Amino acid sequence: MKGQYTIVVSSCDKYRDLWDPFFKILKNEWEGIEEIPIVLNTESEFYTYKGLNITTFQLYKTDEDVSWTKRLRETLKRIDTEYIITLLDDFFMMGKINAEEIYKHIGWMEENKQISVFSYMETFSDNIKDDKYVGFEKRHIFGTYKFNCQAALWRRTRLISYLDHDENPWEWETYGNWRSYRHPFHLFYSYDINYDYIFPYIYTAGGISLGGLGLFRGRWYLPYVKPLFEKYGIDIDFSKRGIISDEELSEIIKQGIPNEKDVSKKFATIRRYYGNIKYIIQNWSLIRKHFF
Repeated sequence: MKGQYTIVVSSCDKYRDLWDPFFKILKNEWEGIEEIPIVLNTESEFYTYKGLNITTFQLYKTDEDVSWTKRLRETLKRIDTEYIITLLDDFFMMGKINAEEIYKHIGWMEENKQISVFSYMETFSDNIKDDKYVGFEKRHIFGTYKFNCQAALWRRTRLISYLDHDENPWEWETYGNWRSYRHPFHLFYSYDINYDYIFPYIYTAGGISLGGLGLFRGRWYLPYVKPLFEKYGIDIDFSKRGIISDEELSEIIKQGIPNEKDVSKKFATIRRYYGNIKYIIQNWSLIRKHFF
């Protein structure tokens, strides 16, 4: 089953200083990663790490105005494996990755072509316990964050089809999720919190669960990264990016990520997603039969 998937790490040229720490930790915690193809999704930078099979397609200039979804979409089109593992470069692993489980999940996806993704992060409480796949729960058709940027096993071509609008990550996680209602027979599964993490980067800050986020809005979160980097002998000048405190982090998250304030864009969004509402109304009896 070797070579059945590619690891896709989403980043950008401006985050180049994260790559050495990220891949050093990943290599230490992922047994057998040396044999798995890795694609670093960035704009123009070329990058290698000793012992890892990393490719950078270098499709754009550093400051070129290209949407996040377009860049990821064009990257995925150049990958030839049916399945991909998506990771973010500022989520550093805290322990061993249970890579053997991934092949089991690929087997499930081979058996059931309707499955789009196994997400390795917990989502929200609107899941369906169908007991079909150990360690996972089915997402409700109208569940939030069926689309998210966290660690996940995706069917590559299916993910490409979900990236059909030019959006940033937050827009895709919200508006793209609405568009998923158009695909009532596509199945989304997320991690069941009663099982061990496949990708161990979970932690809390200020009483809020954030995942293993090493940075927040471009600044280091020291309670997480400092002891982790010391463990691996990674020497970083944290002052270059700046440091965010627990208090600042908690306050920002409580306030939420600001939405688009441009009124004209809001109306454009409403018009764009009218088709979703129309689809649901026209197909309600079918949706209700299969998902409730």
